[in-house]
Amino acid sequence: MPDRAARLYVAVTPHGYGHLSMTGAVLDALRTRRPEVTVSLETTLPAPIVAARVAGPVTLVPETDDFGLAMVDSTALDPEASAARYRALHADWDAVVGRAARRMAAQAPDLVLSNVGYIALAAAHRLGVPALALGPFTWTEIYRHYFADRPEAAASLATMDAAYDGARAVLVAEGAMPLRDRPNRLPIGPVGAPGRACPDALRRDLGVDGAVRLALVTFGGVASGLDLAAWPRGTGWRWLVRGGVAADHPDAHDMDRLPDWTFPDILASCDAVVTKLGYGMTMECGLCQRPTLYLPRTDGWPEQPYLRDWLARHTPLRAVTAESLGSGAIVDDLAALLDQPVPGPAPRPTGAADAAAVIERLLDES
Repeated sequence: MPDRAARLYVAVTPHGYGHLSMTGAVLDALRTRRPEVTVSLETTLPAPIVAARVAGPVTLVPETDDFGLAMVDSTALDPEASAARYRALHADWDAVVGRAARRMAAQAPDLVLSNVGYIALAAAHRLGVPALALGPFTWTEIYRHYFADRPEAAASLATMDAAYDGARAVLVAEGAMPLRDRPNRLPIGPVGAPGRACPDALRRDLGVDGAVRLALVTFGGVASGLDLAAWPRGTGWRWLVRGGVAADHPDAHDMDRLPDWTFPDILASCDAVVTKLGYGMTMECGLCQRPTLYLPRTDGWPEQPYLRDWLARHTPLRAVTAESLGSGAIVDDLAALLDQPVPGPAPRPTGAADAAAVIERLLDES
């Protein structure tokens, strides 16, 4: 090892918040083992969101060509816009990798961790820096699922595969797509950081009594278009929301007005969660065994069956229609959800420590 502290360059796709929460759990585990490691984090996610999910100091690199997918809303991608952006990115591939390599080189990393973009992996390879991929999928599987029949697909997939195959390992977390065809896959446990359940304290801070039910309503970092204006009043439920979806609904509470509460602690303290299934939310709901009402994606998202089946093994789970969600006719669904038994003990979030051990080993080898 060099005399200076080891340097880790982390690239996080800005496609929603789940990749960031997953990465934050791994960095927390790494810092318990190697607190001296310095971290640079490349993402265009908002700095306050990064600060809320990544404890400890980081050097933020707020620039990337990684976009993931173009979305219509939180449960539907825009296939034509996504395909066009991939065509443009791959048409300029050498320059894209060059920009990423220059950003990376400025931080002089000993190791690169990418969740889960392939541009950073290609840049690391160009610089001769070892790299790891971490994520619930790779963009190869997602691109192949939606765009395999397009004329440019073969060349694009070859470029993606070359980048992922160049990583020392692709860390495949439990609950995610299994990626069994990935030659350098390395399975790890569930990755997440369950919050602390303090329901009495949350009710006290909200000014409600113990008879009131609390539901967290969230659709991650992609706009959902949800508006609670049409939801009924006086149902015995209070809705914890963020981002202006509640208008003036008297039963809604803006989480941003709970400055002493972290998102994971709010989730763990609620009676139920209303959401879509991304990896981050699936893990947080499952690790805390919070009953979950989910809106199925309408775009054939290939990760969804794996997340759904994993979550159903660990907590009460029920699907809701877009029509019911839009009108707020979900109280009966929530009641049925709470009547379901919790299926066994909570899973252990071992994946972050698994990933941290791999990172530590590669840093020791660099």
